[in-house]
Amino acid sequence: MCDAPSCNPPSCNPHWHADQGLVTLDPKATRLKSLLDQVFVQVADDMAAHAMRFPPLLRVADVDRLDYFKNFPQLPFLVSGTKAEQLAACREETTGQAWDHVPREGLDDADHIMPPAACYAVYIHHRDTAVGPLKVITTAADCYRNEDYYDGLRRLKSFTMREIVFIGEMEAVTEGLNLAREQIKGIADALGLATSLEQASDPFFDPNSTRALAQKLFPTKQEIICDDLAIGSANFHRNFFGERFGITSSEGKTAFTACIGMGLERWIHVLLQATDQSIDEAIKRVGERLGQSEAIMLLNPAARDGEEMANA
Repeated sequence: MCDAPSCNPPSCNPHWHADQGLVTLDPKATRLKSLLDQVFVQVADDMAAHAMRFPPLLRVADVDRLDYFKNFPQLPFLVSGTKAEQLAACREETTGQAWDHVPREGLDDADHIMPPAACYAVYIHHRDTAVGPLKVITTAADCYRNEDYYDGLRRLKSFTMREIVFIGEMEAVTEGLNLAREQIKGIADALGLATSLEQASDPFFDPNSTRALAQKLFPTKQEIICDDLAIGSANFHRNFFGERFGITSSEGKTAFTACIGMGLERWIHVLLQATDQSIDEAIKRVGERLGQSEAIMLLNPAARDGEEMANA
C-alpha cells in the first residue's frame, strides 16, 4: 500500500495505493478529490477568476528564464524525444532482457519539462501582455518533482495542484491573495482540520538574491499547515514573474503576481487522518460544504437513482 518498508494504519488506506511516488485512487478517493477541487473552484468563482487549462508540458527555454535549473537542479522531470536509430540499436543489443530504463544514448536533448507547479504556465501565457489593475486565473495541473524520497499521499512524484493566481497592481494582488488565503483556511476549519499559518521561504527566488534577502526580512509566503504537512501555500512573488515575462498592469507598470495552491492528494491525506480513515465521512464533510443534498447523494447512490427516477 505504501512506499515505506513497514506500514502503520494511519499511513495506509484501502482506497489508494502509492508506489514509488505514483498514486492510484479508487472510485471513492477519486470522488473525494473531485469534490475538494470543486470547493476550491467555488472560492475562485467568488473572486471572478478566469478558469484556464494549459498544455501538460512547459518549454525548457521558458522555465530557464526563472532560474529554475540553477536553483532547483534536483527537482525537474525532463521530457525528450528519442534518437530512433540509436535506440533501436540499444534494444537489439539487449534482446531478451527486460528494460527498466531507456539508455541515455537513445535519448535526444530534452527541450520540455513536466510542470513542477500549476502557476508557471499562467505567467508564461501572459508574456508581454497588459492585464490591467487585476486579473485572476484559476487552473489545475498534474505536477511533477523528483524528490529524494516519497511518502504515501504526503509526498508524491506526481500530484495534482489547484491554484488561484493574481496578476496586476500590488495592492489589488495582495488583497486578493489575503482574501483567498483566509477562505481556504476557513474551509479547512469547516472540514474539521486543525491548521495553522506558518511563514516559509519563497521557492521562486535565487536564495542569494536581494529578493531572497527581502523575503527573509519581510516574509511573503505562508503555508497552511495541518499535522506538520503543508496543504496550502500562499505566495506573493512581488514583480519577479512580471519582470521575467514582460507582464504589465496599469499604465505600463510591471505587474505584481501572487498565487495560492492546494495539493489535492495532501488534502485527502489529512481528511482521512481527521476522520479516522473513514473515506465516507470525508466525502460527507466535503459534500456538505458543497450542499447537504449532494452529500447525501454521494453516500447513497440508491437514493440518487431514486431521485432521478422520480424526476423522470
